[in-house]
Amino acid sequence: MSSNRVVVGVDGSLNSDHALAWAADAAESRHVPLEVVLAWDATWVHASEGIMAITDVDETFRRLTALAEERIDSSISRVQEKHDLSGLEIIRTPVQGPVVPAVIEAAAGASMLVVGRRGVGRLGRLFMGSVSAGIVRQAHLPVTIIPDPERAEQQREAALDGAEADETPRIVVGVDGSPASVAALKFAAEAAQRRHLPLHAVTCWQFATSGIPSESFGWVPPIEDFEDRSGQHLDEAIERAGISHLPEDQLVRTILRSSPGRGLLRSAAGATWLVLGSRGMGGFERLMLGSVSSQLMEHAPCPVTIVRT
Repeated sequence: MSSNRVVVGVDGSLNSDHALAWAADAAESRHVPLEVVLAWDATWVHASEGIMAITDVDETFRRLTALAEERIDSSISRVQEKHDLSGLEIIRTPVQGPVVPAVIEAAAGASMLVVGRRGVGRLGRLFMGSVSAGIVRQAHLPVTIIPDPERAEQQREAALDGAEADETPRIVVGVDGSPASVAALKFAAEAAQRRHLPLHAVTCWQFATSGIPSESFGWVPPIEDFEDRSGQHLDEAIERAGISHLPEDQLVRTILRSSPGRGLLRSAAGATWLVLGSRGMGGFERLMLGSVSSQLMEHAPCPVTIVRT
């Protein structure tokens, strides 16, 4: 299927409805179709429609596929009550199989995959982010996690930790100088341009991670040296991303003395969107999402996109 589409995974939960609404807005801003995917498997025979006697496998498959299509339509109808989707091409895709691999396979080649941070399992219980986390770890395309709207304000206050919020609509991108963060910069810059929002490129530093060698044992360089080195790394990443030409009102450089998790979490409070890079090295390493990305994916009060390399 064409890469010119945004894919959203739904499950009928309130959080997936919010993911659907956000994905529809993203598809509209890109002028591409929206594909709505719902995965079902054999457990639906017992959990979705009561105890269903399987006397005809083909008929059971048709019934469960039809049920999945009905749930997709119900999700779209609920979102349409609050959002105008009339000008958007919507593709309905029920898929059979375990949620994580089935949704990832359905989204192959798409420009972005969107999922809710939390949804419901096959028996109606919250799956506590296991599906969204699994998708982020295993997908090969940008994945956007939409926060639980019932927890967003609480997470926002926790992220601020008493500080005053910056309410300026903006897209925040975390930069550490890695190829993954350069890819995130490119993705975030394109998104900011489409949405006519400023891009805030944020890098964080700590004494323990600065990498500046001292010439004599026990001597610590001035704080300004750490900030200057961090600023150089930020500028180099911006240059590699090809966005150094952007004016200051469109590209804001921010250097924070903080751990990356805490600094980016605070920067995301009040932001429209947070974008991060995550290294994908193949094999075991590919399945291990970075600790900073995991922390922000779980606790950021705004949508978080993980861009893989």
